[in-house]
Amino acid sequence: MISFAKNNVYNCLSPRQLMLGDGSAGQVEKLLIGWQISGGDLLLVADREVVKLGLDRKVVEPLEAAGFTVACFDGIVGEPTLEIAEALTEFARQKPFKAVIGMGGGSSLDMSKLAAAMALNQGEVTDYLGLTSFAKAPLPLINVPTTAGTGAEATAVSMLSVRGRKAVVLSPQLVPLATVLDAELTKTLPPQITAATGMDALSHALEGFMSVNASPFSDTQALTTMSIVARWLKPAYEDGSNMEARRAMIYAAYTGGLTLNAGVVLGHSVAYTIANRCHLPHGVSCAMALPYTIAYNLKAIPERLSQAAGLVLGKDKAQPVELVNWVADLIAALGLPRSLGEVGITESDVPAMITECVERYPRPTNPAPIDAQRLKVFYETMVTGDLARTIEFYQRG
Repeated sequence: MISFAKNNVYNCLSPRQLMLGDGSAGQVEKLLIGWQISGGDLLLVADREVVKLGLDRKVVEPLEAAGFTVACFDGIVGEPTLEIAEALTEFARQKPFKAVIGMGGGSSLDMSKLAAAMALNQGEVTDYLGLTSFAKAPLPLINVPTTAGTGAEATAVSMLSVRGRKAVVLSPQLVPLATVLDAELTKTLPPQITAATGMDALSHALEGFMSVNASPFSDTQALTTMSIVARWLKPAYEDGSNMEARRAMIYAAYTGGLTLNAGVVLGHSVAYTIANRCHLPHGVSCAMALPYTIAYNLKAIPERLSQAAGLVLGKDKAQPVELVNWVADLIAALGLPRSLGEVGITESDVPAMITECVERYPRPTNPAPIDAQRLKVFYETMVTGDLARTIEFYQRG
């Protein structure tokens, strides 16, 4: 049930236009023409793998047939670094581009946001780190995801790595003007990427639902995302050709992105501390932290966690701890790591990770206060994968 008990003022962002359906990637020119953009230079920011597989042609060829000229920056390989962002900025300033199209996973979509803004604004990328604004409105931006999980196509965030640490450019001006959800682009995703990105979407939903900044808008998106992932992630993982599952998951990724209007909580902070030590896919590190994050918040928001548990389990009067165990079981079924030890992190790493989590990635959005002593149990039990001990500790208070 969506609660309207709070009288808070919420500021919720979303793309202005959504196009979805099989083959919709081939109709991007209709969006541009609808915005009175006909002909001229366009900038495509794409994952190198997307270009290697030829998926970019599904967007580019119809655009070229409609009279556009498309210049492609395909230097996105893995998590984008400051150096990649700087190279993209230089590329985006070479021509008077009329619009930017981002295509690929979360990295290329995030970089396309930065390209749209930096193309028309002076300065260096580092001038805009953190919460920022741009003197000139970014170029019109369309995002076309080829994975189903990051939700980057719906957010105001551009993530990058600066000197080996996660950093962010955050501005309402970065929200794409339009998003195109074409499930056909995801049907060749390998099972491990399907699992990682799907768990990323679930992390957005559950963390946003736990956030103290949750709103009726974000709760609507969170509950939708949870229900879709619970029903369709495993079918998509088990059979990539199941197009109903693929359509469901690419939509869940989008609604998960909209849930991020509430902000994420402790799980993402922990995920960053993991990623800063072993370069796992973002969805994997978020998945690893998720059941422990729910356990951490058991006493703070039992009613909301019961509601989420009942939704994913399909039963009334579910207990909050059942949600923890359901997430852990899903992670196991998807073959993802369940302990820090599995990815090479040991107990000797814990003190530095706690300090980094508290000082570098604070989360005032988390419903239970975050302090070093409580985090010690979080990380220590996560090293061995002793979730039962985690639950027992946080159930006591």
